[in-house]
Amino acid sequence: MQNSEDLSELQKQISLFENALRLNLSKEALTRYYTVKAINPEFALKICIFLNQTITQKYINQKLNDTQFRIILKQLQDSKKEFKIKL
Repeated sequence: MQNSEDLSELQKQISLFENALRLNLSKEALTRYYTVKAINPEFALKICIFLNQTITQKYINQKLNDTQFRIILKQLQDSKKEFKIKL
């Protein structure tokens, strides 16, 4: 029983975070967020938490446009290892 209550509480908190994102992202950036969420929900949650922290700490005080949002996405992505193949 406790597990289902924790899950519902977590879902409520995520929906509150996403509502805050709706207020602070432009239409294009919000569309990009939902696209990322459809492809990679864990990364979208990471983005959501990060943006809500920066918004509540007043690091972001305006709506983010799509270009700014893409820059944040690139910075939050885990760096991919590059492999060099020598022949």
